[in-house]
Amino acid sequence: MSESSKKQSGPSGRKPSAYVTFTQQLKPEFWPGWDVALILSGDVRAVGEEVLRRYAAAGGDCQGFWIIKHNKDVLADGCPKDDHVHVVLQQSPGRMVEGKLQCSAMDQALGFGDKSVVKGPPRGGRIENAQAYLIHAKDPDKHQYGIEEVVTLRGKDYAEIEAEHRDAWARRAVIGRKAAIPMKEWNELGDSLVQKVLDGEVDEMDLLRHKTLMDIYTRNETKVNLAFKVRAKRDMMLEVEKLRAGVFQKSVIWAMGASDQGKSYAVESVAAELSARLGWAVFRATAKNGPDAYNGEPIFMMNEPSSKVAEWSDFLQLLDPRQAGPISARYYNKPDSAPRVILIAVSVDPVEFGFFIPGKRSTGDSLDQLVRRITLVVEAEKIDGEPHYSASRVGEVERYTRRIRIPGAVDRNGNVVHEAVALSWDRTETTGPMPHAEVLDVMIDTVAVRSPDAGLVTSAQRRLDDSTATLAARGIISAEPMKLVEGGVS
Repeated sequence: MSESSKKQSGPSGRKPSAYVTFTQQLKPEFWPGWDVALILSGDVRAVGEEVLRRYAAAGGDCQGFWIIKHNKDVLADGCPKDDHVHVVLQQSPGRMVEGKLQCSAMDQALGFGDKSVVKGPPRGGRIENAQAYLIHAKDPDKHQYGIEEVVTLRGKDYAEIEAEHRDAWARRAVIGRKAAIPMKEWNELGDSLVQKVLDGEVDEMDLLRHKTLMDIYTRNETKVNLAFKVRAKRDMMLEVEKLRAGVFQKSVIWAMGASDQGKSYAVESVAAELSARLGWAVFRATAKNGPDAYNGEPIFMMNEPSSKVAEWSDFLQLLDPRQAGPISARYYNKPDSAPRVILIAVSVDPVEFGFFIPGKRSTGDSLDQLVRRITLVVEAEKIDGEPHYSASRVGEVERYTRRIRIPGAVDRNGNVVHEAVALSWDRTETTGPMPHAEVLDVMIDTVAVRSPDAGLVTSAQRRLDDSTATLAARGIISAEPMKLVEGGVS
């Protein structure tokens, strides 16, 4: 390769750095050839402007320049460091060498000794790292300087740079912490978190979303978990007392239909709506041994449960609208429980589902015991590709017979075996089909009626309020509530 075809570079044969930094004590002996009064004044703006003048005179083209005075740093033994300045200088834009100086050339132009000016790393060395050091943003064990102490003479204002990288610098600061938090302090923070849990100010999702809470929880897991358990037990006991006093009744909604018709969509929607309006937590039972992890949540959801989700007696106990009682679980039986809403989404109706629940066939109970506990049966079916629903109340009817197919059982002639079941309860007062929004209103209204203390507004009340607001806006009626006065209504 000829000399003329070689890539142009700086005097040292290496490409100049895109940015450089230097640190210099504010003592005249470190600034030979400079105005002594300027250095002793500690005026970082004036010092920076002189640096830029000398840099430009040497052929440099600066696109970014930031300078700060550090006057609160300390040595390892606690003694204060001498006042000094930190400078970050960003050279000309682009990959060409024009307008860029080698570090040695800058040392000479500024009158420093050798190797005072340091180049930025050639690969992976982002200028943001040098800019962060100006205020010790990623060094929490050093003095934290204010953003306003950095003087910007060229390029983007330092306040904008800090705002852009604040979160990333903060994360690095946590990792960079040298002084570990004493265990005593973690214990004190844990005690504070326990109290917040007991007061209902913090939920489990809050712990996972908030890093500081997660750090505290990690070091105090046992006692925080105990606090959650105690709070749940207290809340459950209060609900049991209300149920037994007749303050509310459980709402049992049974959504049924073939696969992909919208039954799960219906129960998930009502659970989400109740959570949004009332803050009620949702418990999602597993297909088998459903109540195992139940912790007193107001909404108990069973989506596509197996008939083995619970024993027959436990299933009836759970669904009883006016009674609260213990529920068997695989490892630890649940004390008296009183969920406000029980949502069940399954492909079959309560009769066929209940027929196969473990323990049913060993009792003399009629399947009516299950059916009569259902508050609302919602059947899903798609019409023109969109889910539509019929909603039915459950009531006592004339005695009738259902034939239940026994899977895998055939008689001697090869015919499928069925078993006849006599029943006196069934679906009544069916309405529909209706779109998703309407059936959601029906389900919410059902809960509102059976949990009057919850403060749920029914769809009829919302429509009335909307109508009243519209009439008031038009000036047709007064927006003030009516008051009883002597002789009539005002």
